[in-house]
Amino acid sequence: MTGYGRPVASMRYRPPPIGARVLAAAQSAFAKRGFREAHVLAHWPEIVGGGLAEFSSPEKLVFPRGSGDTGGKGQRSGATLTVRVDGPIAVEIRHLEPQIVERINSYYGYSAVARLKLVQGPLPAKPRPRYRKIRALSTGERAALAQDLEKIEEPALKQALEKLGERIIGARGQD
Repeated sequence: MTGYGRPVASMRYRPPPIGARVLAAAQSAFAKRGFREAHVLAHWPEIVGGGLAEFSSPEKLVFPRGSGDTGGKGQRSGATLTVRVDGPIAVEIRHLEPQIVERINSYYGYSAVARLKLVQGPLPAKPRPRYRKIRALSTGERAALAQDLEKIEEPALKQALEKLGERIIGARGQD
């Protein structure tokens, strides 16, 4: 028994978290595309910035033949990162290539990427955010809200709270 009143054996044979299993399953798919570690894929917006990440996406990382391990940790260098770009942002990315390569390499901690290869084409569609539908308030609900807000003297604050109240009351019972 542990100090928590649970037997040790039940904790020992507990299955691992689902995130660990998903990463292990996806690792082979990432490795086929050259992303042995999926850090660049997961953190692309932080590496290049939100503005460029909106119109670009890393596709694959190709190391030159014969670029074996140099440091025992599997740190190969001189790779070409293929980036899919949408529209005229390719000119800006080409202009910023040295800074982007430097940021990627500083993210990895060694000189993994030597250059970028840009491929123009449409990016995969991003899922649209789901918005709640807010119903219109009844006259009784609107009167109760106005009565609750009549003590507030500042007009901007009163208007903001009224709008917030309408959204909260209008969203009730919608889920």
